[in-house]
Amino acid sequence: MAHPTQTAPAPLGRRERRKLEVRERIYLAAHALFDSKGFDATTVDEIASAADVAPATFFNHFQNKHALLEMMADGVIETLDDLTARHLAGSASSAERLRALIRSASDEIRPRRRVARLVLIEFIREAGPDQPSAYLDRILEPFAALIEEGQRAGDFRDDHDAAFLAQMAVGMLNSAIARWLSDPDSPVEQGLVEVTEFVLNVLQRPSEPT
Repeated sequence: MAHPTQTAPAPLGRRERRKLEVRERIYLAAHALFDSKGFDATTVDEIASAADVAPATFFNHFQNKHALLEMMADGVIETLDDLTARHLAGSASSAERLRALIRSASDEIRPRRRVARLVLIEFIREAGPDQPSAYLDRILEPFAALIEEGQRAGDFRDDHDAAFLAQMAVGMLNSAIARWLSDPDSPVEQGLVEVTEFVLNVLQRPSEPT
């Protein structure tokens, strides 16, 4: 059966490239200002000035500054999905893959912790009150798969099914996030690493009685 000929997408014209460049500049300027000043203290005029555009140009690209926060929240989701796919698959032990995921997540938060906190709050707001941990619920399925692998390898306890253990583990990780969301000075990066070690201790297969 013949395959239809696939043609490469036409390159963007100069005008389209310019629009994308301006939009990216506004986004990066807002990101830096939200991180240094906070969302509420940052004005559209300040974002436009930092991006070297007129306020009217800002509104040609974004309805308001909240639209930028929503875009940043989408970026957090993409990053979480990427980290999960990259670290929870592989040939290392289940425990080491979990450690690698949390270390990478902590490294992502560290240089932009203020913006990361803002966008997580935005993500929770969009998810609604019925899903207070929606940002971590996304990793439940791959997390359960990782635990199931650890059970088959004899590394993790098997007195509960993997889905239940994943739910408990994600709940413990969520406790570190929840503390940070209520207290911006909470050392969330360190907290996530410490909780991960506690989770691994809980998941460890109990010693056989002698």
